[in-house]
Amino acid sequence: MPRLTLAAAAPPALAATPLVRRAYAFAEHAHRGQRRKDGQAYISHPVRVARLLAERGYGEEVLAAALLHDVVEDTRVTLPEVRQAFGVRVALLVECVSEDMSLPGAERKRAYREQVRVGPADARAICAADKLCNIEDLRITAASGDHVALQRFHGGLHAQAQRFTAELEMLCDAGADQRLTDALRRGVAALQAEARRLSIFAPVEHALAA
Repeated sequence: MPRLTLAAAAPPALAATPLVRRAYAFAEHAHRGQRRKDGQAYISHPVRVARLLAERGYGEEVLAAALLHDVVEDTRVTLPEVRQAFGVRVALLVECVSEDMSLPGAERKRAYREQVRVGPADARAICAADKLCNIEDLRITAASGDHVALQRFHGGLHAQAQRFTAELEMLCDAGADQRLTDALRRGVAALQAEARRLSIFAPVEHALAA
């Protein structure tokens, strides 16, 4: 099944500026050895997010932040380290799209949505591109029938679709890039269709969008 978004590319596709090249090298080192839930090398995800934003004409600081958007949340890298290496603007965007992993699940998701909602428009663009890539990965995993991989996603497809719906509503209410939110809306609909097809429905108490 073809992707709605572009697959990961070789690093030179994003190497338009020294800042973007440094951000890629930093992110690749930070995520080295990590794998996504579908088994892909982790760096493939931020590269796809950055490529999606590059296609839409976003500048180098946004692309750098997109490449770095998971390093604080998912690696040992700290926000001060990002700020020192890439400057205040990039660090602010990374901070806006990083979840506070010290919070419990539902509270963490609510806090994340609120900080993106009140953050800069560029942070909402990164969030939208991130969720679009995530939902496409999940949709393809569901369509492939890889139930082992699907079990790694909390609450099943129904709960995941609810979470993405909550994030889509926040992005639309806050005024995110309409091209990205339109694509995300289509992605949510496709994921819901897969959930119905596979009859994977999580109990209400597992919904992360609460």
